[in-house]
Amino acid sequence: MELSIPRSSCAVPSTIPQRLKSSSCNDNRLKLIKPTTAKNNVKSSNVFPSKRPTNKSNLIPARLGKSRFSKSLLYCQLHERNSIEVRAEVESGGDSDSVFAKISRFGSTYYKFMRPYGMLYAIISATCLFARVFIEDPRLFTWSVLFKAFCGLIACIFAGAYVNGINQIYDIDIDRVNKAYLSIPAGDLSLTQAWFLVMFDLAASVLILRFMKPDLITTSLAFLFLFLGTFYSAPPFRFKRSSIATIIVLPLASCVIHNVGILYTTRASLGLPFLWSPPVVFITTFGTLFSMVLSITKDIVDVKGDMKFNIRTFAAIFGSRNIAFVGTVLLLVNYTGAIVAGIYMPRFNCYYEVNY
Repeated sequence: MELSIPRSSCAVPSTIPQRLKSSSCNDNRLKLIKPTTAKNNVKSSNVFPSKRPTNKSNLIPARLGKSRFSKSLLYCQLHERNSIEVRAEVESGGDSDSVFAKISRFGSTYYKFMRPYGMLYAIISATCLFARVFIEDPRLFTWSVLFKAFCGLIACIFAGAYVNGINQIYDIDIDRVNKAYLSIPAGDLSLTQAWFLVMFDLAASVLILRFMKPDLITTSLAFLFLFLGTFYSAPPFRFKRSSIATIIVLPLASCVIHNVGILYTTRASLGLPFLWSPPVVFITTFGTLFSMVLSITKDIVDVKGDMKFNIRTFAAIFGSRNIAFVGTVLLLVNYTGAIVAGIYMPRFNCYYEVNY
């Protein structure tokens, strides 16, 4: 591509020697050449932004005779503009890669990997069961017990994060089909990083439990929960491959073991014998039925990936529409039963007096 420029544009000051005048105006044609780029690969379009593709600032003489003055002048101007752009790019890159930015990105990725919305039931139920014990006898409340209960809640959160992480690691192929937005399929975390995080969650949960100095029953219930949560997703058992195993393991781990463990641990820490009060029976029954409905309906959105990898869920066997209908009916039965129990069985919604 060539651009013709009149001779008048080649005029130079009189202070420049005559030999430079003749050599710089020997050729009336200037060729369009891409400007040199800096070492960090800054594009010329960013260095000289312009709507017109043939901006004069982008023109470099291809043949200027033997004039070193003209060549140096144009190349110095170009180099100065490139340097300014390079410094701007480096400064902006340094800000994005600051320590605070890295920590913020890691925290956001870890939070997404934990899937905390999946642990809301465990957090709410643990808090309610703990409060239920003190409602029965407020005289038992002490700040030391509250601190110990808070540590136990943190241990439950780390245990839930571990179980969710293990599920994402072993379901990575399925999640690429069903949930490509998750941390590992989306490329936010590598498998090595994911394994590091789940091992951290497991270690934190066990160490906090050890710090609380639990008895044998509490320890056994905690490790039974971790066992079922691990082998729900991991081989050799991989309970999720069977719809029957799923409807047994999930309510057993997430509701029965969790509720019994929280209730027993709270009472044991107060030196009280284990006792099922009517409100606790109601909470556990309602939660277990709700968990069973969740275990058969949660796979409705995952049918495509489950069928591809031969995961025999109820939704994959009977169809998403049928399972959604069955789940809705079961939820209506569960909530209706809760309303009826509250009306005709008042012991479920009043304080339970215990003689110690």
